[in-house]
Amino acid sequence: MKPILVIAFCLLSILSHAQTQPSKSEEAAVQQLVINTFQSLLSDYDSTKMDTYVTPDFILLEHGEVWNNDTIRFYITKALQNEDRATRTNRFEFLKMEKSGDMIWAAYKNWAVWTKNDSIVHKMHWLESVVAVKEKKAWKLKMMHSTRIADE
Repeated sequence: MKPILVIAFCLLSILSHAQTQPSKSEEAAVQQLVINTFQSLLSDYDSTKMDTYVTPDFILLEHGEVWNNDTIRFYITKALQNEDRATRTNRFEFLKMEKSGDMIWAAYKNWAVWTKNDSIVHKMHWLESVVAVKEKKAWKLKMMHSTRIADE
């Protein structure tokens, strides 16, 4: 009888941690989190929003580099020093999301276009993934991985 209880407990434990599809509202919240993070931090250069969108131990794996919150703050500070900087516009195509407990991972494509005086000065395209965790009823990014895609 004891082995059956152990096996049943193990199966219940595995099933309770299995990945599932997030609800529509959770999907929308994580999508908006990604959009807001890019808009606030990388388009508006507003480092005051970091605590709203990312965890204190957030890590970004960006094209072979490891960034943390200090790295991002430094990037924003440096960008703000350039008064003649281009305007960044972001576009996303969300590919897949899965949920496990209070964690959602998402995969998406990301395009950015920089314009200055109504002219495109630069374009980039990435394939990215994020891990979002729920903290005090709000979703925050804990990890992001970004791979550049060659121009199409």
